[in-house]
Amino acid sequence: MFENITLVSRPHVIKASPKSDMAIIWIDIWDSQNGFKAKLLINHLFNFSRYIATIRGTNMDPGISQCHNC
Repeated sequence: MFENITLVSRPHVIKASPKSDMAIIWIDIWDSQNGFKAKLLINHLFNFSRYIATIRGTNMDPGISQCHNC
């Protein structure tokens, strides 16, 4: 699932709320302007031991420079 995926920075882990046992992990990936690699990951499920994770999409971070040749 994560073949040819390049992370722009280290993943950021935060709790969903102070009393929740759920965490959110934010990752930035290096992708083309049309988001081809991200589209392949969105809505996929995978397991961490007994936990299930779902990949959700968010808006692009405008603070990260992109290749203008893509």
